[in-house]
Amino acid sequence: MAKFIKKWRGACKGEIHATEYEPGNECPPELESAAAEMGAIEGSEAPVKKAAAVATAATKAAK
Repeated sequence: MAKFIKKWRGACKGEIHATEYEPGNECPPELESAAAEMGAIEGSEAPVKKAAAVATAATKAAK
C-alpha cells in the first residue's frame, strides 16, 4: 500500500463521510488512483508538474 505524502480527504466505498488522512498514513487501495492523480501519495506527481511536463514536451515536438 502507498503512503500519503500530504493531507488528503477521501471516502472509501460504502462510507458516508470522508476520512482525513495525514502524511505517513497508508492509502486504501480504492483511493490510490484518485490520490495519485492529485500527487497525494508516494511516487505520484502533482497535477501542475504533469501539466508542465506535457507542455514542455509539446513545445519541443512543435520545433
